[in-house]
Amino acid sequence: MRPTIGIFWLLLSSWLAKGQAPAATDRSAADADGPHVFFRGGEIVVRTLERTGGAPALRERRHARREDVLLTCSLPESGDVFEFKLKKQLQPDPCCYSEVERILVISDIEGNFEAYKRLLRAAGVIDDAFRWTYGRGHLVLLGDFFDRGLNVTEVLWLSYKLEDEAARAGGKVHYLLGNHEAMNLCGDHRYVRNKYPENARLLGEGYHHWYDENSELGRWLRTKNVIERIGPYVFCHGGISPAVAASGMSLEEINETSRRYLGVSFDHIKDPVAALVFHREEGLLWYRAAARGKMTSAEIEAALVFADAKHMVVGHTLMPEVSALYGGRLLCVDVLHEENLRNGNLHTLLIEHGEPYIIYNSGERKLLTPRPVLQHARGGGQ
Repeated sequence: MRPTIGIFWLLLSSWLAKGQAPAATDRSAADADGPHVFFRGGEIVVRTLERTGGAPALRERRHARREDVLLTCSLPESGDVFEFKLKKQLQPDPCCYSEVERILVISDIEGNFEAYKRLLRAAGVIDDAFRWTYGRGHLVLLGDFFDRGLNVTEVLWLSYKLEDEAARAGGKVHYLLGNHEAMNLCGDHRYVRNKYPENARLLGEGYHHWYDENSELGRWLRTKNVIERIGPYVFCHGGISPAVAASGMSLEEINETSRRYLGVSFDHIKDPVAALVFHREEGLLWYRAAARGKMTSAEIEAALVFADAKHMVVGHTLMPEVSALYGGRLLCVDVLHEENLRNGNLHTLLIEHGEPYIIYNSGERKLLTPRPVLQHARGGGQ
């Protein structure tokens, strides 16, 4: 079954727009940003760009101890503000979890703080003060929170903040890496908006330092997994290719290896496990064939057997709406958040008591039913 002509052309134009680096038409400029936390000479240096009447003004603070650092994120456009402290320590998470009552899944936010905020509030994950209100629920962030948008710093810090609050409530935030996280950490900045290199100049810290091993966000991202399983659901950004499914690797081995090589250019990776994980066609961060309907039913089944799961949840490949393919064995959650924000159709995936739902900005939900595979679901891009 094919989509209608109108839907086809709408999707095609949106996919082409998303698939292009924004540099040619990007009119963004230096603006409020931060905080950015760096470790320099035994000190913790916090630098923030604050909006003034003219160019953004640099504010710097220095601390000797992590426990003394209180950070504030401010978004002048919306008036949103939230505060948080540095984590006591950073460490990798497990990759396998027992089934939980409810899981909200959000993918490919791409620096769109307003869409992120509204989705979290619609599902009851946060209140108006950005505090965790999801109790023992789990929040899965399926990668690509970087690039294209103008509030990358803020969406990262909100995710960072919610991790500790969720843990204290018995819940969990799972931040999984996407290809754009990997690209930024290894110096591929093709999709970074003009705002960020201009801000880097004002901060006195090159953009490549914002997420390196001597920054708090860089250290935090380097603890993250690329694949996790919660109950019968396995989550990864791109998908499990036949090559990965046939590799015999465990999920633990995949994650341990990916963390060792995060930030290394793919061309310089010699380890065969890492080379497969980061491969730009077959790797977990890049694979598209499942969402494009190009895998056979047997290949989907092999991927699920590999992960000891019944359902695979992916982002990365843009869909007209959150979709269930292959009889519900594949759930695709990458949608056009920016466009959906404009037209009042923001939505994402909710898994409750093992059943998948679409949840909308209004709080309304509907059971997610399998649909025919949409061939060639996305027309290119990264």
